[in-house]
Amino acid sequence: LIMDHGRGFGLFTPLLTVQLLLLLILLICIDQTDALKCELVGCRFCVTRRMQTHCSAFCATCPTESQRKEQSPSTLIGESSSGSKISTPIDRQQVTPSVNRTEMGKTKREWSRLMKITLQMQPSTCMPISNSESGGAGCGSAPDYSPCLPLDKANTLFRECCEQLNLGTCIRLCHYDVTLNKAKHLFDNGICTVEMIPKYLYCASQGKDNSACCAKKGVFKSGGDRCQKFCNSAGSEDTITPKDISCASQLHQILGCHWSGLK
Repeated sequence: LIMDHGRGFGLFTPLLTVQLLLLLILLICIDQTDALKCELVGCRFCVTRRMQTHCSAFCATCPTESQRKEQSPSTLIGESSSGSKISTPIDRQQVTPSVNRTEMGKTKREWSRLMKITLQMQPSTCMPISNSESGGAGCGSAPDYSPCLPLDKANTLFRECCEQLNLGTCIRLCHYDVTLNKAKHLFDNGICTVEMIPKYLYCASQGKDNSACCAKKGVFKSGGDRCQKFCNSAGSEDTITPKDISCASQLHQILGCHWSGLK
Protein backbone atom coordinates (compact mmCIF):
# COMPACT_ATOMS: atom_id res chain seq x y z
CA LEU A 1 0.00 0.00 0.00
CA ILE A 2 2.79 2.32 0.86
CA MET A 3 4.46 1.63 -2.42
CA ASP A 4 1.22 2.20 -4.27
CA HIS A 5 0.69 5.41 -2.33
CA GLY A 6 4.21 6.56 -3.14
CA ARG A 7 3.75 5.70 -6.77
CA GLY A 8 0.49 7.72 -6.80
CA PHE A 9 2.19 10.67 -5.12
CA GLY A 10 4.98 10.49 -7.69
CA LEU A 11 2.42 10.71 -10.50
CA PHE A 12 0.56 13.56 -8.78
CA THR A 13 3.63 15.83 -8.57
CA PRO A 14 4.11 16.31 -12.37
CA LEU A 15 0.39 16.92 -12.80
CA LEU A 16 0.46 19.59 -10.11
CA THR A 17 3.45 21.25 -11.75
CA VAL A 18 1.70 21.38 -15.13
CA GLN A 19 -1.43 22.85 -13.56
CA LEU A 20 0.57 25.52 -11.76
CA LEU A 21 2.32 26.46 -15.01
CA LEU A 22 -1.01 26.73 -16.84
CA LEU A 23 -2.39 28.90 -14.04
CA LEU A 24 0.67 31.16 -14.17
CA ILE A 25 0.34 31.54 -17.96
CA LEU A 26 -3.35 32.37 -17.57
CA LEU A 27 -2.60 35.04 -14.98
CA ILE A 28 0.04 36.59 -17.23
CA CYS A 29 -2.41 36.67 -20.15
CA ILE A 30 -5.08 38.27 -17.99
CA ASP A 31 -2.59 40.85 -16.78
CA GLN A 32 -1.56 41.68 -20.35
CA THR A 33 -5.20 41.92 -21.42
CA ASP A 34 -5.94 44.31 -18.57
CA ALA A 35 -2.91 46.38 -19.49
CA LEU A 36 -4.11 46.56 -23.06
CA LYS A 37 -7.54 47.68 -21.93
CA CYS A 38 -5.97 50.35 -19.74
CA GLU A 39 -4.09 51.76 -22.72
CA LEU A 40 -7.25 51.79 -24.78
CA VAL A 41 -9.07 53.75 -22.08
CA GLY A 42 -6.24 56.29 -21.92
CA CYS A 43 -4.62 58.56 -19.37
CA ARG A 44 -7.43 61.10 -19.17
CA PHE A 45 -9.58 58.64 -17.17
CA CYS A 46 -6.89 57.89 -14.58
CA VAL A 47 -8.65 60.30 -12.23
CA THR A 48 -11.44 57.74 -11.77
CA ARG A 49 -11.38 55.24 -8.91
CA ARG A 50 -11.81 52.25 -11.20
CA MET A 51 -8.75 53.17 -13.27
CA GLN A 52 -6.70 53.84 -10.14
CA THR A 53 -7.67 50.39 -8.81
CA HIS A 54 -7.27 48.25 -11.92
CA CYS A 55 -4.77 50.30 -13.94
CA SER A 56 -2.49 51.75 -11.29
CA ALA A 57 0.67 50.65 -13.11
CA PHE A 58 -0.48 52.21 -16.36
CA CYS A 59 -1.64 55.44 -14.73
CA ALA A 60 1.74 55.81 -13.04
CA THR A 61 3.26 56.33 -16.49
CA CYS A 62 0.82 59.12 -17.41
CA PRO A 63 1.73 62.81 -17.01
CA THR A 64 0.12 64.64 -14.12
CA GLU A 65 -2.35 67.50 -14.54
CA SER A 66 0.30 70.08 -13.69
CA GLN A 67 2.67 68.60 -16.26
CA ARG A 68 -0.02 68.83 -18.94
CA LYS A 69 -0.70 72.48 -18.09
CA GLU A 70 3.00 73.30 -18.40
CA GLN A 71 2.93 72.33 -22.07
CA SER A 72 2.69 75.39 -24.29
CA PRO A 73 -0.32 75.90 -26.57
CA SER A 74 1.97 75.88 -29.60
CA THR A 75 3.19 72.39 -28.67
CA LEU A 76 -0.35 71.13 -28.25
CA ILE A 77 -1.76 72.71 -31.38
CA GLY A 78 0.75 73.86 -33.93
CA GLU A 79 4.10 72.18 -33.26
CA SER A 80 5.49 68.73 -32.63
CA SER A 81 7.80 67.97 -29.70
CA SER A 82 10.77 68.38 -32.05
CA GLY A 83 9.67 71.92 -32.86
CA SER A 84 8.62 71.19 -36.43
CA LYS A 85 5.42 72.73 -37.70
CA ILE A 86 2.35 70.49 -37.85
CA SER A 87 -0.08 71.10 -40.68
CA THR A 88 -3.46 71.69 -39.07
CA PRO A 89 -6.81 71.82 -40.90
CA ILE A 90 -6.76 75.61 -40.54
CA ASP A 91 -3.27 75.79 -42.05
CA ARG A 92 -4.41 73.70 -44.99
CA GLN A 93 -7.35 75.94 -45.79
CA GLN A 94 -6.78 78.18 -48.79
CA VAL A 95 -7.73 81.79 -48.34
CA THR A 96 -7.98 82.61 -52.02
CA PRO A 97 -11.09 80.51 -52.78
CA SER A 98 -13.00 82.16 -49.93
CA VAL A 99 -12.04 85.56 -51.29
CA ASN A 100 -13.16 84.47 -54.74
CA ARG A 101 -16.48 83.27 -53.34
CA THR A 102 -16.92 86.64 -51.65
CA GLU A 103 -16.21 88.50 -54.87
CA MET A 104 -18.50 86.19 -56.81
CA GLY A 105 -21.22 86.82 -54.24
CA LYS A 106 -20.84 90.58 -54.66
CA THR A 107 -20.95 90.24 -58.44
CA LYS A 108 -24.04 88.07 -58.28
CA ARG A 109 -25.82 90.56 -55.99
CA GLU A 110 -24.84 93.44 -58.28
CA TRP A 111 -26.14 91.62 -61.35
CA SER A 112 -29.36 90.76 -59.51
CA ARG A 113 -29.90 94.36 -58.39
CA LEU A 114 -29.24 95.85 -61.81
CA MET A 115 -31.24 93.17 -63.60
CA LYS A 116 -34.20 93.96 -61.34
CA ILE A 117 -33.97 97.66 -62.22
CA THR A 118 -33.65 96.83 -65.91
CA LEU A 119 -36.63 94.50 -65.81
CA GLN A 120 -38.80 97.12 -64.12
CA MET A 121 -38.19 99.46 -67.06
CA GLN A 122 -39.38 96.84 -69.55
CA PRO A 123 -42.87 95.57 -70.40
CA SER A 124 -43.99 92.67 -68.21
CA THR A 125 -44.10 90.37 -71.22
CA CYS A 126 -41.88 90.03 -74.25
CA MET A 127 -43.24 89.20 -77.68
CA PRO A 128 -42.08 85.63 -78.43
CA ILE A 129 -40.20 84.94 -81.64
CA SER A 130 -42.07 82.63 -84.00
CA ASN A 131 -41.21 80.50 -87.01
CA SER A 132 -43.41 82.70 -89.20
CA GLU A 133 -40.76 85.44 -89.09
CA SER A 134 -38.12 83.31 -90.82
CA GLY A 135 -37.27 82.50 -94.41
CA GLY A 136 -38.05 85.78 -96.24
CA ALA A 137 -36.39 86.82 -99.51
CA GLY A 138 -34.09 89.37 -97.81
CA CYS A 139 -33.46 87.32 -94.68
CA GLY A 140 -30.36 88.04 -92.66
CA SER A 141 -29.81 91.50 -94.14
CA ALA A 142 -31.08 95.09 -94.00
CA PRO A 143 -33.52 96.57 -93.65
CA ASP A 144 -35.51 93.96 -91.73
CA TYR A 145 -32.85 91.42 -90.70
CA SER A 146 -35.44 88.67 -90.62
CA PRO A 147 -34.12 85.19 -89.73
CA CYS A 148 -33.25 82.70 -92.45
CA LEU A 149 -33.58 79.53 -90.35
CA PRO A 150 -36.72 78.19 -88.64
CA LEU A 151 -36.75 78.69 -84.88
CA ASP A 152 -36.54 75.00 -84.01
CA LYS A 153 -33.47 74.47 -86.21
CA ALA A 154 -31.83 77.65 -84.90
CA ASN A 155 -32.47 76.59 -81.30
CA THR A 156 -30.93 73.19 -82.01
CA LEU A 157 -27.73 74.84 -83.26
CA PHE A 158 -27.72 77.17 -80.25
CA ARG A 159 -28.13 74.35 -77.74
CA GLU A 160 -25.56 72.07 -79.39
CA CYS A 161 -22.98 74.85 -79.18
CA CYS A 162 -23.78 75.43 -75.49
CA GLU A 163 -23.32 71.73 -74.82
CA GLN A 164 -19.97 71.70 -76.63
CA LEU A 165 -18.75 74.70 -74.61
CA ASN A 166 -20.03 73.13 -71.38
CA LEU A 167 -22.37 75.87 -70.18
CA GLY A 168 -23.80 73.51 -67.58
CA THR A 169 -27.10 74.56 -66.01
CA CYS A 170 -27.07 77.81 -67.98
CA ILE A 171 -27.95 75.77 -71.06
CA ARG A 172 -31.58 76.50 -70.14
CA LEU A 173 -31.02 79.95 -71.66
CA CYS A 174 -29.71 78.57 -74.94
CA HIS A 175 -32.67 79.30 -77.19
CA TYR A 176 -33.57 82.41 -79.16
CA ASP A 177 -37.08 82.81 -77.74
CA VAL A 178 -35.91 83.16 -74.12
CA THR A 179 -37.49 86.00 -72.12
CA LEU A 180 -35.84 88.59 -69.91
CA ASN A 181 -37.87 87.30 -66.95
CA LYS A 182 -36.40 83.83 -67.33
CA ALA A 183 -32.88 85.20 -67.70
CA LYS A 184 -33.32 87.22 -64.51
CA HIS A 185 -34.56 84.15 -62.64
CA LEU A 186 -31.56 82.05 -63.70
CA PHE A 187 -29.06 84.74 -62.72
CA ASP A 188 -30.81 85.50 -59.43
CA ASN A 189 -30.60 81.85 -58.41
CA GLY A 190 -27.00 81.30 -59.48
CA ILE A 191 -27.95 78.94 -62.31
CA CYS A 192 -26.13 81.26 -64.71
CA THR A 193 -23.10 83.39 -63.84
CA VAL A 194 -21.33 86.34 -65.43
CA GLU A 195 -18.45 84.07 -66.48
CA MET A 196 -20.79 82.10 -68.76
CA ILE A 197 -22.02 85.11 -70.77
CA PRO A 198 -19.15 85.30 -73.34
CA LYS A 199 -19.62 81.62 -74.27
CA TYR A 200 -23.38 82.11 -74.33
CA LEU A 201 -23.11 85.06 -76.74
CA TYR A 202 -20.63 83.19 -78.92
CA CYS A 203 -23.10 80.31 -79.31
CA ALA A 204 -25.98 82.71 -79.96
CA SER A 205 -24.06 84.42 -82.77
CA GLN A 206 -22.11 81.34 -83.90
CA GLY A 207 -19.08 83.64 -83.88
CA LYS A 208 -20.55 86.22 -86.29
CA ASP A 209 -20.55 90.00 -85.95
CA ASN A 210 -24.17 91.16 -85.98
CA SER A 211 -23.48 94.74 -84.92
CA ALA A 212 -25.19 96.23 -87.98
CA CYS A 213 -28.43 94.50 -87.08
CA CYS A 214 -28.13 95.61 -83.44
CA ALA A 215 -27.62 99.20 -84.54
CA LYS A 216 -30.67 98.98 -86.76
CA LYS A 217 -32.74 97.52 -83.91
CA GLY A 218 -31.68 100.31 -81.49
CA VAL A 219 -29.65 98.10 -79.14
CA PHE A 220 -26.91 100.70 -78.70
CA LYS A 221 -29.31 103.47 -77.69
CA SER A 222 -29.77 102.12 -74.15
CA GLY A 223 -26.23 101.04 -73.27
CA GLY A 224 -24.05 102.79 -75.81
CA ASP A 225 -20.89 101.27 -77.20
CA ARG A 226 -20.58 98.84 -74.32
CA CYS A 227 -23.45 96.84 -75.86
CA GLN A 228 -21.27 96.27 -78.92
CA LYS A 229 -19.72 93.24 -77.21
CA PHE A 230 -23.17 91.62 -76.95
CA CYS A 231 -23.54 91.80 -80.72
CA ASN A 232 -19.97 90.95 -81.72
CA SER A 233 -18.78 88.16 -79.47
CA ALA A 234 -15.69 87.42 -81.56
CA GLY A 235 -13.62 90.24 -80.05
CA SER A 236 -15.15 90.50 -76.59
CA GLU A 237 -14.33 87.25 -74.78
CA ASP A 238 -14.25 87.58 -70.97
CA THR A 239 -15.06 91.31 -71.04
CA ILE A 240 -18.63 91.22 -69.69
CA THR A 241 -18.95 93.05 -66.36
CA PRO A 242 -21.83 94.14 -64.10
CA LYS A 243 -21.55 97.59 -65.69
CA ASP A 244 -22.85 96.08 -68.92
CA ILE A 245 -26.18 95.01 -67.42
CA SER A 246 -28.07 97.87 -69.07
CA CYS A 247 -27.61 96.00 -72.36
CA ALA A 248 -29.71 93.14 -70.97
CA SER A 249 -32.80 95.25 -71.51
CA GLN A 250 -32.26 94.62 -75.23
CA LEU A 251 -31.99 90.84 -74.89
CA HIS A 252 -34.90 90.20 -77.26
CA GLN A 253 -33.38 92.36 -80.01
CA ILE A 254 -29.86 91.00 -79.47
CA LEU A 255 -30.94 87.37 -79.76
CA GLY A 256 -33.12 88.27 -82.74
CA CYS A 257 -30.09 89.72 -84.53
CA HIS A 258 -27.99 86.65 -83.75
CA TRP A 259 -30.78 84.45 -85.09
CA SER A 260 -30.96 86.49 -88.28
CA GLY A 261 -27.22 85.99 -88.78
CA LEU A 262 -27.58 82.20 -89.08
CA LYS A 263 -27.46 80.79 -92.60
